[in-house]
Amino acid sequence: MAEASFFKGNQAFPRRCVSEMSTSSFKNRISLILDTNVFVAANWAPSSASARLIRACKEGLAQAHYSSEVRREIERVLSTIKVRESFRRSLEDFWRQASEVLSKPVDVQTEDPEDQKFLEAALGGETDFLVTNDDHLLRIGYVGRTEIVTPKSALKLLGL
Repeated sequence: MAEASFFKGNQAFPRRCVSEMSTSSFKNRISLILDTNVFVAANWAPSSASARLIRACKEGLAQAHYSSEVRREIERVLSTIKVRESFRRSLEDFWRQASEVLSKPVDVQTEDPEDQKFLEAALGGETDFLVTNDDHLLRIGYVGRTEIVTPKSALKLLGL
């Protein structure tokens, strides 16, 4: 059975997250850490849930978080796969709107050690949601108070 949600305006919060959210984060926008695969998907499919989520962050509908390690990986991968120049330029607004957070070590180990940085950034930033298309991260479910969700689920949580 799906977990019940709490709605505030057009934003929905899973019950577990609502009970654990600090007053200050609840008053502000939902915070997200986006996995590298979200950026890759957005580049290849401009109308995808991933692309729409990045646009939502650029428009201030959600607050993107990243750590220096997360940003380095995203930029490295996007450079390696030679994304469209227009997409790379469009991300300048994303990074300007996003907030850098400090990572914290987590007890959970990922199947892919390269994904550890996303869990650590989410915990350090007390981020609401880690957004990914990776099944092995999605199976973890939560790290601290951060729920791990797909881009499509994140859009629904934002009411988009």
